[in-house]
Amino acid sequence: MKKLSLSILLIFSLFFAAKAQSYALQLSNNDLNCYLDVFSNGKYLIKMSYKNAPDLMMSQILSFGEYKVEENGDYKLTDSTNDYNITLQPVSGNKVFMVSDGFKWMQMNYFVKNSEKPSSPISILDNFLSRQELLNYREKVKIDKNTYKNTFKKGFYRSDFDSNFTFNANDNGTYSIKFYSLELSNGTWQKENNFLKLKDNNLTADFFVMIDSDGKLKSALIPGDFFLSKFSKVR
Repeated sequence: MKKLSLSILLIFSLFFAAKAQSYALQLSNNDLNCYLDVFSNGKYLIKMSYKNAPDLMMSQILSFGEYKVEENGDYKLTDSTNDYNITLQPVSGNKVFMVSDGFKWMQMNYFVKNSEKPSSPISILDNFLSRQELLNYREKVKIDKNTYKNTFKKGFYRSDFDSNFTFNANDNGTYSIKFYSLELSNGTWQKENNFLKLKDNNLTADFFVMIDSDGKLKSALIPGDFFLSKFSKVR
């Protein structure tokens, strides 16, 4: 019977993986949308967008990578660059998924199927750093900047690319990353040479911000940024 159950699960997972679909997360923030795109090659993409600017170019990519079906039926999404996991529990076939593990604001919320077609082209996945490229970049920065230490000033920073994307390093060693009114990530920060090492309270992975010589911060990478964006101190 166990073998039969596993066979049924395998057939179901293969059936699901062969279909490209789009899901919307039920958010309490009225000004934001969050979408999960599932592609036919076993890859996924999660993006945030402001409701008054739903175009792809105005959206923030939050996570992308590969997914697989666990033996218990859960869907495990693994981020390709920072290697953290988001776990989805099916509550209505492949139409509704509850987020049981992931960013705090995602947990116990639901991804509901809204289209048989992904809202983003799969080609967009080629635009971002791979995990190895990210690790190589961080190591290069460590080597290049090992001879001096840049000054870090705690406070509130805005992205030079999108003023609604912010980073706040508090005096008590905690941080907050926000996209519009939604707190994407929060946790603790620690300075390591010319980097801030960010530990999200709900994820296993660490994120990094580089302290540049001009006093700005540079993503390397933090949640919601895949373009090595710079952040300028506002206050």
